[in-house]
Amino acid sequence: MRFVPPFCPLERCLFNRTAPRGFASPHGFYYSRARGRVIARFRCSACRATFSYATFRFSYRQKKPHLDAMVMRVLCSGVSLRGTARLLGINRKTVFRKLRRVSAHSSSLHRVALASGKLVGVFQLDELESFESNRFQPVTVPVLIEKRTHFVVATDTAPLRRKGRMTLRQKQMRTRHEAAYGRRPSDSDTAVKRCLAQLASAAGGHVVLESDRKPSYGRIAKELFGRGVSLQTHDSRRRRDRSNPLFAINHTNAMLRYCLARLRRRTWCVSRLRAWLQHALNMYAAWFNYCRGITNRTKVSPAEALGLAQERMRESEWLSWRQDWHNAGRILPAPLRMATS
Repeated sequence: MRFVPPFCPLERCLFNRTAPRGFASPHGFYYSRARGRVIARFRCSACRATFSYATFRFSYRQKKPHLDAMVMRVLCSGVSLRGTARLLGINRKTVFRKLRRVSAHSSSLHRVALASGKLVGVFQLDELESFESNRFQPVTVPVLIEKRTHFVVATDTAPLRRKGRMTLRQKQMRTRHEAAYGRRPSDSDTAVKRCLAQLASAAGGHVVLESDRKPSYGRIAKELFGRGVSLQTHDSRRRRDRSNPLFAINHTNAMLRYCLARLRRRTWCVSRLRAWLQHALNMYAAWFNYCRGITNRTKVSPAEALGLAQERMRESEWLSWRQDWHNAGRILPAPLRMATS
């Protein structure tokens, strides 16, 4: 199918937000060595600027666009950043840049999918813990999912102060660490509130929220939803098998630790900075929600089961069209088959 530009990519152009039909005329071709084919160019009738089909692609200005989907798939398969670079024969810095780019793209598209306000069901919330740089800098990772499909609605990260049982030597090391870097704040409530705020903007009706018996969950939920939420709490010490009411969120957290190397305990893959952990979480949520079946035997993705996408996507389809426009979310060209388009 012949590509038709949806708008002018120049922000200052009159046709950037509202473009009439046929605003861009063909303006020749050029050969792309990175893609190995001829790319069509266009000229805007308003600002007279020229642009190409590649301007609208996620791979715009990338030297190795053929590796984008592969990097996403490998990183979501439990491989570290260095391991990914070694397997694909590329520089480690290239993997870092692609991870950051995929994360930003995935966050934008995920917000578009949730903006429909059609998200209904029973939701589950829990937190898992990791750390950044060293074990005296713990990090909490709240995860919010839809129970039936395991759809990852939101994830977040926030610092914690190291707690729990410690030896005398560990307490002394924590004291020295805090003397050098300051007492570490505990922002668990702030991260949980950000996750539930995303659900509040996407929910299509009354919300049923299941969690363990941490008191702050109910307080924050009532603050955001008022009477529009029903909170059901369960004992977190109950055996974590299929009979456990929180099996869905426990299984999701186990998959996160399995699929993201930086969340595994006692490894050197730990994130040096919390922001990179969030990048990995954004990428994983997109891969699991839109590109993977609910189970290994299921061909239906969680987003498809919830009506947020028309069908399960390949990684290359998810990484097809740019979403880093200032008017992102308004236009989603084919073949990005989102139900909101």
